[in-house]
Amino acid sequence: MKQFRVKGVSGVETYLRLIGENSDGYVILITSVNEAGIRETEETISRHLFDACVRTGYLSECEEPVAAHIA
Repeated sequence: MKQFRVKGVSGVETYLRLIGENSDGYVILITSVNEAGIRETEETISRHLFDACVRTGYLSECEEPVAAHIA
């Protein structure tokens, strides 16, 4: 599935991966990496909010797997 980099806080790399779809929107896996380690959470985001995040540049599609950024 598609993967996106989250424009966010300095010192924290955050990536979002679409892992599913439902009637309300998308099921996503959020991976945040900082000096303290890696944190992953599974969330749901509405299509409207997801599209707005992509349109405004808050999310930008990335081609490399998250693991390449974490290693």
